[in-house]
Amino acid sequence: MDLARYLATRRRTIEQALDRCFPAERRMLRRAVRYSLLAGGKRLRPVLTLAAGELAGARQRELLPFACALELVHTYSLVHDDLPAMDDDDLRRGRPTSHKVFGEGIAILVGDALLSEAFGLMSSARRVPAERVVAAIGELARAAGETGMVGGQALDLAGQGGRATVARVRDIHERKTGALFTAAVRIGGVVAGAPAPLLARLTRYGRALGLAFQVVDDIQDADPNGTGDGRTDQALDKMTYPALLGMARARAHAVQARDQALAAVAPLGAEAEPLRAIVTAVVAGVLPEESAA
Repeated sequence: MDLARYLATRRRTIEQALDRCFPAERRMLRRAVRYSLLAGGKRLRPVLTLAAGELAGARQRELLPFACALELVHTYSLVHDDLPAMDDDDLRRGRPTSHKVFGEGIAILVGDALLSEAFGLMSSARRVPAERVVAAIGELARAAGETGMVGGQALDLAGQGGRATVARVRDIHERKTGALFTAAVRIGGVVAGAPAPLLARLTRYGRALGLAFQVVDDIQDADPNGTGDGRTDQALDKMTYPALLGMARARAHAVQARDQALAAVAPLGAEAEPLRAIVTAVVAGVLPEESAA
C-alpha cells in the first residue's frame, strides 16, 4: 500500500478536527493549547485508532472524536514531559517548548486542559452507543493513568541513575509508551464493537508496536548523528535498550517486536494492511516521532 498517501490523508482529517476542537482565540491559554496541539507531528496514535476501527467495521466519523482524544492526551504528555521538573527540554518539533514560550504555569495548565478535554470530547460522541463510549473512556483512562503512561514516567524518573535490567526497561516502555499505543488500537475496536478475539489481536499488536516504537526512538536518540530535540537519554542517564544491550541487540529487540505485531494481525486480511505497514515503517526508522521519553 502507499503508506505515505494513507498517512497524509488521515493526518489532514485529524488536523482539521483538532483545529475545530480548539478554535483560535486571544486568551493566552487557548493560544498556548493551539501552539502545542497544532504543531504538527505524525499523528500516529489517532491514525491507529482510525485504522483499527475501520478494520473492525466502524466509520471514520464515528471514530474521529476518539482518535482526537488520543492526540490530546499524547500532546499533554509531551508538554508536561518538557517541563524543567521532568526532562527540561528547550525544543519540541524544532521550535521552543510550551513553557519556554508561555511560562511553566501556563504549560502545566495546557496539559491539564488537554487531558480534561480529551474525556469531554469522547463523552460527547453522538454516533456511538453509550456503552461503547463508556468503555472507550475507560480504556484511555487506564492507559494514561497510574497503571499506564503516568506510572511508566514515574518509573522512568525513579530509575535514572539506577541499576537497569531488561525486565525493568521493558516495564517502563510498556507503560509510558506502549499503553497509549495499545489504547489507540483497542479504542478503535471498542468503538466499532469488535468481538473479543479481534480485540485480543489488536491488543497484542498495540503492545508490540509500542515496544518497537520506543526501542527505535531510543536507538535514534543514542545515534550521535541523530537530530532529536533536547537532551539525549544518555545525558539524562535514562534506562534504555541501547544503554543496556548495545545498539545491535536493541535493534534485534525492535525487529522481534515488529514480527510479533505482524503475527498478531496476520489472519486479518487486506483490511489490516495499514497496521502492518505502520509497524514495518516504525522499525525501519522512517516514522520518527517524539515519545514521552
